[in-house]
Amino acid sequence: MTGWLARLFGRVRIRRSRAGLAPVRGDGPAGFDVNATIRLEDEAGQALGRTRLRLGFIGVLVGAGFLLAAGRAVELAITGEFAEAAPVRVAQAPIQRGEIVDRNGQILASNLDFHSVFADPRQVWDPVETAQALRTVLPHLNAETLQRDLSSNRNFVWIERGLGPRERQAIHMLGLPGIGFRVEPGRVYPRRRLAAHLVGYTDRDLAGLAGAERAFNDELNDGSGRPVSLSIHLGAQDALETVLRERMERYSAQGAMAVLMRVGTGEIIALASLPDFDPNRAGSEPAENRFNRTVQGVYELGSIFKPLTLAAGIEAGLVRLDDTFDARAPIAIGSHRIRDFRPQARILTAREVIIHSSNIGSARMAEHIGDEVLTSFFGELGLWERPPLEIIEGQNPILPARWGRAELMTASYGHGFNVSPVAAAAAYAALANDGIYTPPTLRPVGPTDIVPQIPVMSSATAAQVLGVMRAAVAGGQADREGLAIAGKTGTAQRIVNGRYQVGNVLTSFVGIFPFDEPQYVLVVSLDQPRPIRETHGFNTAGWNAAPTGGEIIERVAPVLGVGRREADPGARVQTVARMFVPRTPVRAGPEEPVELAASGNEP
Repeated sequence: MTGWLARLFGRVRIRRSRAGLAPVRGDGPAGFDVNATIRLEDEAGQALGRTRLRLGFIGVLVGAGFLLAAGRAVELAITGEFAEAAPVRVAQAPIQRGEIVDRNGQILASNLDFHSVFADPRQVWDPVETAQALRTVLPHLNAETLQRDLSSNRNFVWIERGLGPRERQAIHMLGLPGIGFRVEPGRVYPRRRLAAHLVGYTDRDLAGLAGAERAFNDELNDGSGRPVSLSIHLGAQDALETVLRERMERYSAQGAMAVLMRVGTGEIIALASLPDFDPNRAGSEPAENRFNRTVQGVYELGSIFKPLTLAAGIEAGLVRLDDTFDARAPIAIGSHRIRDFRPQARILTAREVIIHSSNIGSARMAEHIGDEVLTSFFGELGLWERPPLEIIEGQNPILPARWGRAELMTASYGHGFNVSPVAAAAAYAALANDGIYTPPTLRPVGPTDIVPQIPVMSSATAAQVLGVMRAAVAGGQADREGLAIAGKTGTAQRIVNGRYQVGNVLTSFVGIFPFDEPQYVLVVSLDQPRPIRETHGFNTAGWNAAPTGGEIIERVAPVLGVGRREADPGARVQTVARMFVPRTPVRAGPEEPVELAASGNEP
């Protein structure tokens, strides 16, 4: 090696060669070998040769360097990864979070790998230019915050997490120094807005924040990867949401909610709150859209509680269906008056009080029953506590500080206390279940599962009240041929600045079907519906919540296997009618509408 380098960088030298010729002796000068050849190399030619050789050697070295750089560039292009300058601690999400499925195994929430982009500010050449380039792909990023992060002395900052493949590729093609990617597990909701409030959502680290994701967070993260099954039926959920969305738009309502519960098991079959949100991007949705009206909201639900007041009186042995109550004039309580929207201005039977939705008659009935009986009965129905549903964000009811005459009378028709729609549905499920209360649940109940059974009234009481509720619906806006719906409407004025505001209402309908063999309970409410031409200028429940409830039942019945009858089965209502014959004629029809200018409390 040394000799080769010496020859490469050596000076001009004389080389002797004796090869090929035999020595010849002759008469030449002494000491001279005639066969010797002297070869003088040209100094300029040698310098040129050495230069070419040196340049070739340097070219080989440069070429090798380029090959190494190209190889590394190809590796980075394939993997898209950058070595970090220092170890970085990053919170790792559970890898095996279980899926959420409906009662039939349809996927509601699952896992998917997402790309997240980060930066090592120490390797970023130009923070301003880098920030501008990133915002061409992610325009929602705050420019000032991004530039500040890229100019910091940290060795790791998140730019954006949960990117899709297109966004990841677009940022990669920018070729920005100091920008890298990581693959992280994320939560996806393939049904998007469907059952969003019920399913809920998680944070970046897959911790449940709302709905079933929060309620069953520990079970979903136990590492087994087993799915969590919910009680909802996706087909019924879709039908319910479709109708609710259409009706909310038709009546220009500010919001809407509905709960469909199975009688006897307490299973939530469908639950919806509008406006809703897409759990795939829950963080960017308005907070009011993420609010679950069915469990987080508590409301005065109005006259849907009148049948329960009747049930309390019958169960206590204090009221019979043919007992009468004076509804000829408003009731004065201090400076307030309890009025009827469409006054009958006559003496009404207990049955007629419900059918005509008389506030005066209901208040008289409550006064006859007494506060101890009525409040105790409502308490046994679970109305005085947060519904025992797995959803953690459920709220407690708002109750009067004291129960006086005014509080007792107004409570009889659903005013003066606020409860959630889920609590109301569970109370009516007890009425439909022969007087047996079962707590609401998001878990599917199997044939061999043990369900809590809490008796709150006799089956005879439940049958009588159901008969009256069937008569209240028959031939009205909520009625559907062959489905035998029993129900009750309610229109509650909203309180604004401490006073009930005329025209600002929450309308509700509770329905039980089929009436002769109850299987499901539906509670539906519309928040601030507007009067339209179709409703003849009215915005009360009989004109919007009742037809909404009827249409929902008509849509979900075939999905749930509830068939129509050729003739409306009225065995129960006919039996009740024969046992308790009213003393005055009874109008069989829906709740009468009320003019918008009407004052006082509503039906």
